[in-house]
Amino acid sequence: MKRSDRLRYRYHARPVARAAERCGEGLLAEGRVTLEIREGGKLRLGDWVYLFPSVGLHLIDPAAVLEIGDHTYVNRRTEIVARREVVIGAHCAISWDVVIADSDEHWQNDVEMVQPIHIGDHVWIGARAIVLKGVTIGDGAIVGAGSVVTRDVPAGTLVAGAPARVIREGVEWW
Repeated sequence: MKRSDRLRYRYHARPVARAAERCGEGLLAEGRVTLEIREGGKLRLGDWVYLFPSVGLHLIDPAAVLEIGDHTYVNRRTEIVARREVVIGAHCAISWDVVIADSDEHWQNDVEMVQPIHIGDHVWIGARAIVLKGVTIGDGAIVGAGSVVTRDVPAGTLVAGAPARVIREGVEWW
């Protein structure tokens, strides 16, 4: 297979691929993607990442890392903000209008302003959900639409609400 066949960047994917420290095969950006990457920030994209129109990827500190795994899609108007680290696993489905931010941008005594976010493999995050700093979402979990995730989500659970709480365990989705 020729290199040009393996690296098929469609639509507006080329600027995203150029900005990435690592970009796998088959990046698809179906519309304009807002990129804000401070010098030193590291954007890492797996194979066959699909970015829908109006997605925002913001690496707002020089040490920021944003990693999106293989076969993951990020739907319309979703904003991902990394000051330190946001890692999204493989085969994830992130719906529209989702906010994922590893900082709350508030300075308070004895409260860490920035904490990394880790989202496992095969995680589904519903429309208009918010994932806040310091959260780990386990493999195979589902975050219900409109949820505000403030605490870790165990693998294979469905969480919903504001703040999100476990609704069901042992869930599977395809």
